[in-house]
Amino acid sequence: MDTKKIKKPTINMKVMTIVHGKSEYCICKSVQSNLRLKQEIIARDKGRSSIQINGIIEFLNKDKRFKSIDVFKKHFPDIEYKNKELINFCLFIIMDVDDCNADMKEKFKNKSLFKQHWLYKYIVPIFNDPNLEKTMKDANIPVHKKKDYITIFPTNHGDLDIQIAQELLKKLKTCKSTNLDKYIEHCILIVENKI
Repeated sequence: MDTKKIKKPTINMKVMTIVHGKSEYCICKSVQSNLRLKQEIIARDKGRSSIQINGIIEFLNKDKRFKSIDVFKKHFPDIEYKNKELINFCLFIIMDVDDCNADMKEKFKNKSLFKQHWLYKYIVPIFNDPNLEKTMKDANIPVHKKKDYITIFPTNHGDLDIQIAQELLKKLKTCKSTNLDKYIEHCILIVENKI
C-alpha cells in the first residue's frame, strides 16, 4: 500500500477586495463564506475605521503588501503568477463616493486615479453613489442600521450557497447608483469555474 500523502490541488486566489468600511466588509465576508471563495478582504480594523477615496492611493503606497509585485507575491503566494504578471486576478476596491470632490470621484470611477500604481491593470473600482446605504435603498434591500448588514448578508458555515449571491446580483444589476454587481458576478463566475 502506498503511504504517500495525496496532495490536494492548489486553489488559487483570484479575487481580493479593499473595502471602505464595515458594511462593505460584511457584504464581502458574506459573499466569501456563502461561495466558499478564497478571497482576501482588506479593511482597517475589519471596517471599523474607514478607507476613503481621498486616501486610497496613499493606502496602496504605504501598505507594504502592495509595494511591488515581488513583495505582493511573498504576502499572497496563492495567487497565480507568470513572468511578473498576475493570472486571472482582480482587485476590487469598493468605495462610497460621498467623501470626495467630483474630480476625484470621476478619477476613481474611470480608474485613472490608479494609473501610476503597478496594480493598475488588475484594479476594478466599485462605487456606491453617494454611499452603500443609498445603493441598498435603490436595490430594495431593507437596510436601516449598520447592524442590519449582518442579518441580511449572513456568513455561511455550511456548504456552498450560491443562491444568496445570485439574489443579490439580480437586485444590484438594475441599480444605477452602483456597479457592485461586477464584483458579485465575478465571484459567482469563479465558483462556477468560468474564470
